[in-house]
Amino acid sequence: MTLFLAAAISHVLIIGVDGLSSDGVRNAATPNIHKLMERGAWTLRSRGVMPTVSSPNWMSLLSGAGPEMHGVHSNEWERSNFKIAPVCTGPEGIFPGLFGIIHAQKPKAVLAAIHDWQGFGRLVERESAALVRHVKGSPAAAEAAIAYWKENRPLLLFVHLDDVDHAGHGKTWEGPEYKAAVAEIDGLIGKLVDTVPREKTLVVLAADHGGTGTKHGGDTTTELEVPLVFAGPGIAKGEITGRPRNIDMAPTVVKALKLQPHACWEGVPLW
Repeated sequence: MTLFLAAAISHVLIIGVDGLSSDGVRNAATPNIHKLMERGAWTLRSRGVMPTVSSPNWMSLLSGAGPEMHGVHSNEWERSNFKIAPVCTGPEGIFPGLFGIIHAQKPKAVLAAIHDWQGFGRLVERESAALVRHVKGSPAAAEAAIAYWKENRPLLLFVHLDDVDHAGHGKTWEGPEYKAAVAEIDGLIGKLVDTVPREKTLVVLAADHGGTGTKHGGDTTTELEVPLVFAGPGIAKGEITGRPRNIDMAPTVVKALKLQPHACWEGVPLW
């Protein structure tokens, strides 16, 4: 299907929900996520990357490539401690990501990331962002993001929420506590979406991995497949067909802003 029609997009809000499985969207009370799906393009079968843990998958979402390219192979990865060197590097010595690409082509644009999981911040090109801030707890992170938006109106705001992942680890991805956590995050998603101007903003909902039992990191479809939703001006409504992948998110956002992706990116715009 065609994802985007001709439309001017002035802002991008990316809401990244750690540990949000496709079954979580299907089985929990998620009216706000479904509202986004109804007015946009969506899939519950976007494939992440292996291994199905946070750092490799968030980096893949941010950088349009997999671990064999960007080198983020585990949650133990650090900028100064890695086993696989990235095939390309940006100004900060890590694989070129969404923040760096936008900043290079729009140096005056305000870009920001507010993240619940502390480890997320090391994946973002800080020199390209006006703000990269760790705020513990999903309600507090969402509140901080809303306040930042109202004051600064950034071109790109990435909000990372972590409470769903905690519920999966604590009480299983299949349990009622997990569904309750998904429902709570759905409420925060509604507040975030209501903050930004609907007629000018591309809203993206993404997740890094699902889970089974109290774990993830394995090789099951339940851990690998996650939701990916795009809603905003000029987006054709309906399910995204073909083979949507999380590495396609960054190229899609860049193309929506009428910018050029990095030559090392392997993902393609879902256009």
